[in-house]
Amino acid sequence: MPSAATQTDISDVLAETERAGLRIVLAIRNGVVGFAMLFIAVTQGFATGWFGLLVISIFLLVGLLYRWLVLRALDRQWMRYAFASLDMGLLALVAILVPLSIHGEVPQIFVFRVYGVPAFFFLLATSALSLSPRLVMWTGASAVLALWTAWGWIVMQMDRWVTWSAIADDRTGQKYIEIVLDPDHIQFANRITETMLILATSAVTATAVARARRLLSEQISAERARSHMTEVFGRFVPAEVTSDLAERDGSIPAVSREATVMFVDIEGFTSFAETAEPARLIAVLDAFFETVSEAASAHKGVCISLIGDAAMVAFNAPLTNSDHAGAALATAEDLLKTVETREFAGEKLAIRIGLATGPVAAGTVGGRGRRAYTLYGDTVNLAQRLEAMNKETSTRLLLDDPTWERAGRPAHLAAMREVHVKGRAAPVLTHGLAAS
Repeated sequence: MPSAATQTDISDVLAETERAGLRIVLAIRNGVVGFAMLFIAVTQGFATGWFGLLVISIFLLVGLLYRWLVLRALDRQWMRYAFASLDMGLLALVAILVPLSIHGEVPQIFVFRVYGVPAFFFLLATSALSLSPRLVMWTGASAVLALWTAWGWIVMQMDRWVTWSAIADDRTGQKYIEIVLDPDHIQFANRITETMLILATSAVTATAVARARRLLSEQISAERARSHMTEVFGRFVPAEVTSDLAERDGSIPAVSREATVMFVDIEGFTSFAETAEPARLIAVLDAFFETVSEAASAHKGVCISLIGDAAMVAFNAPLTNSDHAGAALATAEDLLKTVETREFAGEKLAIRIGLATGPVAAGTVGGRGRRAYTLYGDTVNLAQRLEAMNKETSTRLLLDDPTWERAGRPAHLAAMREVHVKGRAAPVLTHGLAAS
């Protein structure tokens, strides 16, 4: 499961996505309203169509005001619901107050026959761009309320009502036409059908929006996991390793397990660093650590940390590797062969390697701003000290007996001697490769 911090990040991104969607909604809405104003002005004139222009002007001003708030991130959740209700309320006012004819000869109930409810569906459709399922459902409910309010107000002003029940005794085509054209026909059943369509459309749209949010959330979570892997392991961890770790949703739980730890260090690098130009120094280290990373990843190892001119590589943590000792030994021998045959940014190098196998504690540590994956335990300390002991034993590679055993007891690594390691009471049996 994503961490609480990741969930917070996802919520922030979704909130900004909602706000971006609202900006698009309002741009479309205000553009359509502006076009409607122009249409009325051209077709009916400012003098005869002044009432319609006034209502639509209010529509436009409300939309522009709210878009101004959204652009400055001054809107709040409750404003979105209030604006959706206000928009539907203004549509209801248009249906109630704006006459279908400038001469007033057409009954207002005809607004539902001439125009139907496309404006309600338009506002419902644009609400989906907000990426908020709740807002979509709220908009649909507001549309239904506005529809019935406008229809109810108009019907209450009528002296006579005609419904579809009038066709019960005479089901001829002529009777049907008479009822449809009757100016007192209130079309109650039609309003029920429209209500069901609006609510069904709202539910389907909200479901689609919820699915889109879930997919977006999963995508953001995956991106956060990949970013977290990069943050934790740095650029020296190959893409296939970070992808494998990202499948765990970026969660790297603390574990205690047996692993093989490798320390590799450049011999004589301190002296080189004292005289080398900084750019030259960095170029050599960069090329060297790149080689270490490539060799480790080829055997499913992970470069855990870089310490000066040394690198710590882990096998079987965090990636599972049952043959961790064999993989570590193969990586060490590959590195020794590579160093013998190539240069690093124009410099020949010599390296020392220490390997140790045993229990380690592994996990991610640090705060939200800076986290790192690391290993703890006596095995880590032993690998580092064996690397340093190569100086005393005249070897390039030194490993403890458990590593030699689990790597299959390779014959070319004969027992060297028992060495005393600081912090350990018993001596440590070592195996190694002599320096060429």
